[in-house]
Amino acid sequence: MVLEKFGKVRYEIMREMIDSLSPEDSVIIDIGASGNPITTGIRARKIITVDILPQNRPGIVADLTKNFPFKDESVDIVVAGEILEHIYHSTKFLKEIRRVLGDGGHLIISVPNIVSLKYRAAFLFGKIPSHAARGDTFYSDNRPGHIRDYSFCELEQLLWNERFRVIKRAGDGLSFKGKTLIPRWMLPATFQDSVIMLAKKV
Repeated sequence: MVLEKFGKVRYEIMREMIDSLSPEDSVIIDIGASGNPITTGIRARKIITVDILPQNRPGIVADLTKNFPFKDESVDIVVAGEILEHIYHSTKFLKEIRRVLGDGGHLIISVPNIVSLKYRAAFLFGKIPSHAARGDTFYSDNRPGHIRDYSFCELEQLLWNERFRVIKRAGDGLSFKGKTLIPRWMLPATFQDSVIMLAKKV
C-alpha cells in the first residue's frame, strides 16, 4: 500500500480503528480519499471512495461541501482523513455524515492538530505554521489550503454538538519531513501532529 508522505502513522492508526469495528459486513465510504485511500486493502462488504478531484480516480466524484450522494442511513462506517480542515461549513459536513450513517454507525476522522508541539514552536517565533489556516484558500504550491484549525477539544466538542460520542482518541507522534522525531507513546496527545478520533452516531 502506498501511503502519503506525511501520514504513515496516521493511516495505520485509522486502519486499526476500522479493523476494530469488524468491517467485513459493512458499507464504508472513504471521504476525500485522494489518490491513496485509507481503506485500501480493508475487507468490507462495500467500500466507496469519494473525492472532488476526478484525477484521483475515486469511486464517486462529488463536492463534499454539498449534500452527499448517498441515501439516508445507507452506510455503516465513514472515514474522513484530513478533510474537515478544508471545509467551510463543518457542522453541515458532519450533519451529512450523520444522515448517511445507519443507527450506531461510526465515523473515523482525523485533522491536523493546531496545538501540536511543532505548531506551538512556530507560533512562539511569530510564524504561522505551514499547514495552519491562512487568509487564502490555496498555498503557494497550489494545494488547497486549510480553512479551519482544530485541536482535540475543538473537534470533540464539534462531534458532541452533532450527536456523535467519541469512543477513542489518538495522536500520531511528532514527525518532520516524513520521519518520526518523537513516537506517539512518548508525547501527550495534545502535543502530537494529528487529532484522530473514532466516534459513534448516537
